[in-house]
Amino acid sequence: MTVETETAGDARENHAQKKGAPESGASLGSIGTSLGWPMLSAILGIGLWEFLVRYFHVPIYLLPAPSAIVLEIQQHWSLLMRELAVTVGAAALGFAISFLIGIPLGCAIVLSSVVERMVHPWLIVIAAVPKVVIAPLFLVWFGFGLKSEVLFIVTFTFFTLIVNTIVGLKSPEPELLQTVQAMGATRLQILRKVSFPSALPNIFAGAKIALTFAPVGAVVAEFVASNSGIGHLLVIAVGSMQTALAFAAVTIFSLFGILLWYGAEQLEKLVLPWHASQRGNVQQK
Repeated sequence: MTVETETAGDARENHAQKKGAPESGASLGSIGTSLGWPMLSAILGIGLWEFLVRYFHVPIYLLPAPSAIVLEIQQHWSLLMRELAVTVGAAALGFAISFLIGIPLGCAIVLSSVVERMVHPWLIVIAAVPKVVIAPLFLVWFGFGLKSEVLFIVTFTFFTLIVNTIVGLKSPEPELLQTVQAMGATRLQILRKVSFPSALPNIFAGAKIALTFAPVGAVVAEFVASNSGIGHLLVIAVGSMQTALAFAAVTIFSLFGILLWYGAEQLEKLVLPWHASQRGNVQQK
């Protein structure tokens, strides 16, 4: 009996291990597939770019080859990092101010119909005005330097935060709201205990978009109101026909934007592990 029991137990363990093996392999395969296709596409695209530039002898001031851009990044690495740090610093400050304004204002609009009537028309006006058009006006109003840049970034990003906050705060199920209202909860308690937790996924979505928009707003502001940063470097490089340096700056800035987006996604997974989308990611793994 003992030998038979041990044999049956070993068989069950082996069966469980065999059953689990395909899941692990499938997981690794899915990860490899998700990374493999973008990498293959990038390699083919860059290779075709390099070939066409060399084959047609395109002048470097019109379109540099990828190899020339890499060489430019190596030669001007310290300059690129210094200018990127300026842009990132301004973007971080502008995003922080936008976050501190957008979230409370969104809550106030949901809580008070008076605030909504007063603020809503101005939000529409701000959203309708092209941000690139008003960038020179910030130079006139606030002068040359960091102040104009930061205020432009706030204008560039806070609308997304407000809209997503409002949508999230209005998303709780009516049955749940009726239940807590029947229990005697005040509007502020409902906001703090029910509406705000349910709005966190929307707030994070708006914050991710605003976080990636902030560096873009900083670059646009640096075109007209700064003597440093990636935007200013692009103006100088293009003006002096240093196209390879301009492409190097764009490449570094783009890579930073990609890392910023994936960093925000990882933070969302840590803060909102209970959300349906994150549970889906866990199950896929």
